[in-house]
Amino acid sequence: MPSFDDMTTDDLRAACEEMRTEIDRRDAEAEARASVVAAVEGYAALRGVSVLEAWRALAPEGVQVPDDPEPAPVPDAPAYVRPTGAHDSYKVGDRVTFQGRVYEAAINAIVWSPLAYPQAWKEVR
Repeated sequence: MPSFDDMTTDDLRAACEEMRTEIDRRDAEAEARASVVAAVEGYAALRGVSVLEAWRALAPEGVQVPDDPEPAPVPDAPAYVRPTGAHDSYKVGDRVTFQGRVYEAAINAIVWSPLAYPQAWKEVR
């Protein structure tokens, strides 16, 4: 960047005007982004869906929305891990986090995920 001493007063005024224009553009973009996020979050809350599901529902055709990141397990419900056999199968009352939801085993010796065998699980959160 040139030294201010090397710039004329008109050059300084022009540079200030460019900066003001850029600041205004960035402020308008931030305000628009905040409005969109608030609208999507409001839609998600009203529909009872995740924010990502709301983005998918509201995005214009052709706009790519990323896949869900793996949600963090809930403290009292560790992430579902497919058992390798009867010795580590889930028992009635065991809780797991699976795809962002918490499920409780409704039967003993369950080795299938809530998606693969929904009858064996009860969604609790």
